[in-house]
Amino acid sequence: MPLTDASLGANAAEPVVQPARVQVPALGIDVTVSPEGVDGTGALALSDDPAIASWYRYGPTPWSASGTSVIAAHVDSFDYGVGQFALLKDAPVGTEVVTTSVDGQTARFSVQSVSMLEKNGVDWNAVFDREGDHRLALITCGGEFDYSTGHYLSNVIVYAVPIA
Repeated sequence: MPLTDASLGANAAEPVVQPARVQVPALGIDVTVSPEGVDGTGALALSDDPAIASWYRYGPTPWSASGTSVIAAHVDSFDYGVGQFALLKDAPVGTEVVTTSVDGQTARFSVQSVSMLEKNGVDWNAVFDREGDHRLALITCGGEFDYSTGHYLSNVIVYAVPIA
């Protein structure tokens, strides 16, 4: 039987550059990033500690050529207090966001928009876009807290575009 080349050649997947840190220097945000999948409800799995953000590891990275890289963290916690992502709602357009990979690479972004949307009004398919223009989405909770459910009613979503 003849030998066959089993390499992927041109179809080889790009190596995944995993983010380890996200910073928004102008706001004093500097948090660790952990790669995560989804939790039992189908939402992005988040650390209980709001000082640790979650990057959706099945989507684009901050170094990808297209699609939205999603990084999210809790706004606060009864056990840990207020997290740094609580400051995102005040990010002016043009604010710099820096992501750093586990191997020291950096990717810089500029805030394009900041929105607070009711959770039931968020188009999650658009947020987790894998093919559109490359951007970074930073997400946390915001708005009114519903003590009966223990959840915020809204999400703060910051979109940032790469700085060339």
